[in-house]
Amino acid sequence: MKRTMILLVAATLFAAQHLAAQSLTIEVRGIEKPVGNVYVAFYNSAETFMKQPVAAFGVAATASVLRIPCKGLPPGTYAFSMFQDENDNRKLDTGVFGIPTEKYAFSNDAQGVMGAPSYNKCRFTLRTDTTMTVNMR
Repeated sequence: MKRTMILLVAATLFAAQHLAAQSLTIEVRGIEKPVGNVYVAFYNSAETFMKQPVAAFGVAATASVLRIPCKGLPPGTYAFSMFQDENDNRKLDTGVFGIPTEKYAFSNDAQGVMGAPSYNKCRFTLRTDTTMTVNMR
């Protein structure tokens, strides 16, 4: 009886842990120069989009195609933005009129007109382990 209870508790904890966090893998294509870092930021509302991420991190840009694992996100609705920081200054460099001079991408491969796309164009629902492909522009 005691062993059965321990197994039941262990199975419940494992299931709860598995349901509480999902894994998103982002396949990033179009990295012309594998230098610097790719920074990724996740947002969970239109109000915070491109202002206050719920999670952010960077990975080394080591190849023309990267597979970035994003583990531990609870199920929910998100959008992400990313950019390749070729000169390691930790910001997206821009030129005349604020046009980016470094590569960038958004979830759903969304594109904006005269600026970033809207949260609604970028949002996706994470319910299960998922792989999403985006192209750097």
